[in-house]
Order: sequence, then C-alpha cells, then structure tokens
Amino acid sequence: MRLFSKSILVVLVSSLFALSAVAGSNSELEKARRTISIKLGVPAKDIKASPVANLYLVSIPPRLFYISGDGKYVIDGDMIDVASKTNVTEGLRGQARIQAINNLGEDAMIIFNPKKGKLKHTITVFTDIDCPYCRKLHDNIEAYNALGIKVRYLAYPRAGIGSGSYDKAVAVWCASDRKKAMAMAMGKQVVKSEKCTNPVDAEFKLGNMIGVRGTPALVLENGQMVPGYVPPKRLAAILDQIAAK
Repeated sequence: MRLFSKSILVVLVSSLFALSAVAGSNSELEKARRTISIKLGVPAKDIKASPVANLYLVSIPPRLFYISGDGKYVIDGDMIDVASKTNVTEGLRGQARIQAINNLGEDAMIIFNPKKGKLKHTITVFTDIDCPYCRKLHDNIEAYNALGIKVRYLAYPRAGIGSGSYDKAVAVWCASDRKKAMAMAMGKQVVKSEKCTNPVDAEFKLGNMIGVRGTPALVLENGQMVPGYVPPKRLAAILDQIAAK
C-alpha cells in the first residue's frame, strides 16, 4: 500500500510540474504577445512561440520575422535546425506565401484549368508577357492541363509599374476574353489596349513581397517557390512527390 501511495504521489507531483511548465510557457507567450503587439501594432494572434526561448515568430503574410520577447530586437532571416539540418523558417514562409496569394483570391487571376474531373495539382505563376521563358511555359499550357495541373497566372511585369510590359498585362486583363488575350500576348500578338480596374499593381507588389526576383516564378501547393521554366512532366513529378509526403 505504501509503495502504491508513493507511486501516486510521484505521478501527481510530475503532473503538477508539467502543468506548471505549460502554464508558465503560456503566461510568457501572452506577456510577449501583449508587449510585441503594442510596440509593432500587429494583432496578438499573429505572434507565435518559436523553438528558441524568448524569441517569437511574427507572421504578417507574406512577411515573417523573429523578435525578442521585450520587442527590442528583430531578426529578419532564416532559422536552421542544426540537428535535422532543416530550414524551419522556409516551411513557414511557404505557408505565408500561400495565405497571401489566397487573400488576393482567384478573381484576380487568369486561370487555365484541366478538364473536369482531371484536377490533380494547382500552381500559381507570376508571369511577364515579355519574358521568353514565360512564353515557353504558356506554349505548353495544354500539356500542363493534360497532366492535371491547374495554372493560375498573376502579373509580374519585371520592368515595373508603368512599363510596356505592365501596359500589356493591363490590356490582357481588360480584354473581354482574358484567356484568349493572354494567348495572343504570349504569342507576340498585339492585344487592343483597354483601360479598366485591374489587379496588376497589386500582383506586382505581392510578387515583390514574397520574393519574386524573375519570371516565370512558380508557387507550388506547399508554398515552395520555384524560379524559371519547368517542363510539364518534370513539374508533375515534383508536385506528385510533394503530395506524397
């Protein structure tokens, strides 16, 4: 009976220590959230604990950075798990990219869908009408669709807002048939210039914020960004591999 009582006591004491640690951890997180939220003006829900004590992750999609609990020090960079040799931040950054793109919404995209019932994967492509490899990608749009890949286009005129490439992107968006206009523009045909309310500025700025540095820039379903042209079969294999994880 005495041994049984000691066992119960050990379990109870261990449980109390565990609960105390959790409570302390939660208390520290809430305190840090209040401090950081006041100093940076960001919602407390966007502040999370990181694997490092007294260092917190602030997520304002698509931006991520780390900050000390007192709000005095900011680290704008990647956190590497030495033991597993993995980039902890990149996975989180991918999630932030997807959230930022989804916040923009498909209504702001030009989308080429696979046939009904054939959808397997979705990619988002930042494209520039004057980019040779963007044209090569679009030349293969039917091949991507045939492999079950849905292609969502966002405009990223590399020369910037107000450039010739920008004007072409606006003309495509303002056309009555955007998919036809995209095919024409990618084929170096002139699309009649029209003016309308359009998302080109917002898409270009979003591209800059999530780290687009060239075109085409492919954002995969897990938020990973792949620069440059990827042939259809190779891309399908990459997407299948990611989906299998």
